[in-house]
Amino acid sequence: MGDVAELHIDFSAVGDLLSIWILIGPAKSGAHLVTFEPNISSFYTTADERLIGIYWFDACRILMPVLERGDMSEVEKYPELLVDYRRESDTLTFGNREPVVRSHEMAAGLTAHIDHRGLAGSFTLENASAILLHHFRNPLDRDDYTPHVPTTPVTSAHLTD
Repeated sequence: MGDVAELHIDFSAVGDLLSIWILIGPAKSGAHLVTFEPNISSFYTTADERLIGIYWFDACRILMPVLERGDMSEVEKYPELLVDYRRESDTLTFGNREPVVRSHEMAAGLTAHIDHRGLAGSFTLENASAILLHHFRNPLDRDDYTPHVPTTPVTSAHLTD
């Protein structure tokens, strides 16, 4: 897959914001945002259109019932939003409902599903409850960009220039 990518996950209880960043090599300046669902946006590098990050607003409120109990009732309030959790494999797929043209592993445990526009419209996260429930139950508000000690094998970080 070329460069080794790292997956960084951050959750802020302020705004109920989950961010997932794919960092490959040194961080590059310039990115643009594509909002493809009311709650989910993705970031692409300006230079080469690589996917580098995902923001999900209202993530904990939507995902906690799904990850803990398999209760999809909260997700039913967002019919345009695809959320599919497979408890037996601990795999979460989320994003838009556009047909998938191809899939691409962005980082270990994170696959992007590309739609007809060439955009990553949906994503699959492996080990989802193991990763996300830890962050949701122990929110560390890092909005002030203060460094912290990683608490799981998947470290948390903000993308900086």
